[in-house]
Amino acid sequence: MTLEIIKNILDTQMNMPVNRVWAYNADVDLPKDGNLFIVLRMVYRTPFSNNTRMKPTETGFEEHQTMNVAEDIIISLLSKTTEARDRAYEVQMALGSTYSIQQQELNKLHISRIGEVYDASFLEATSRLNRFDVRCRVLRSYDIINNIDYYDTFSGSLWVNQ
Repeated sequence: MTLEIIKNILDTQMNMPVNRVWAYNADVDLPKDGNLFIVLRMVYRTPFSNNTRMKPTETGFEEHQTMNVAEDIIISLLSKTTEARDRAYEVQMALGSTYSIQQQELNKLHISRIGEVYDASFLEATSRLNRFDVRCRVLRSYDIINNIDYYDTFSGSLWVNQ
């Protein structure tokens, strides 16, 4: 979901053509032209908080689990022209835009650090692509709510009467 939110921000703020921004390992063919395309990759998801609490309901209890994580994302701009190099600054501006802040608030996440742009073209040497990477860190929370059995309504018994 984080990558979809960043994709939406980049599509909107950079006026990217349709199907030019996608997540790494998506089932997408590389464009045949030399124009800019952007690949998003999550390289780390580091949890820094994990909580479980029970809340009573009318029929028993619910288990509320929350995990707060720091997700490190690499945004790779690629092109056969100089467009990847020339437009790399737009990623940093898009992530810091008012639209981005609104999307962060709407989706309950925070883009906390927008890193430097670095030339990673050497990784793509065989295909002669220009590649410029931007790293950013996203802080977000994931929630799961499960119904749990109460002491007198377990779905299976742990004790065997003898």
